[in-house]
Amino acid sequence: MKRKIAAIFAADIAGYSRLVAEDEEETLRRLASYREVVDDFIARASGRIFNTAGDAVLAEFPSAVDAVRCAIDIQESLRTRNMAYPPSRQMSFRIGITIGDVVERDGDLLGDGVNIAARLEGLAEVGGICVSRAVHEQVANKLSVQFADIGAQEVKNIPTPVHAYMVAMRREDGGYGKPQLKKPASKLAAAPV
Repeated sequence: MKRKIAAIFAADIAGYSRLVAEDEEETLRRLASYREVVDDFIARASGRIFNTAGDAVLAEFPSAVDAVRCAIDIQESLRTRNMAYPPSRQMSFRIGITIGDVVERDGDLLGDGVNIAARLEGLAEVGGICVSRAVHEQVANKLSVQFADIGAQEVKNIPTPVHAYMVAMRREDGGYGKPQLKKPASKLAAAPV
């Protein structure tokens, strides 16, 4: 087993089970098309997909800047593709990104870094990106992107709250949307024991 620090990217389609239940063939066909877009952006950003399951994608990047830039490109490209479909049939990813210490085994990555990225993905808005404080610190002055601090978040199976930020995504009118703030973790939960 080899340990390393990596920027971990976790993406998942919001409402995927509902989309499949409504029209399985069309959803699977569109998933394949959207995955080509996602996979291409990841490869161009020097990322490496290390695991997939159904509609989920886990990738590693050599830098947080590359991971966030890639996530923004993916979300903007897929938002444009989704305009061809009614809102109930749009296929939108949520993306979470963190920097963490991971263990590499047979090409797969394991550990808290992967788990936290997956939990951040769950906090992201539909079509949005949620990043950890470590990622925010790495990219804040390197990319012209705005962030909303959503504070410490309690997430499943992670013992301490994760401080998170939402990336403000560009709207169709060219402006930036203000991310909806999630409920911060309670002060008691954030206090060291």
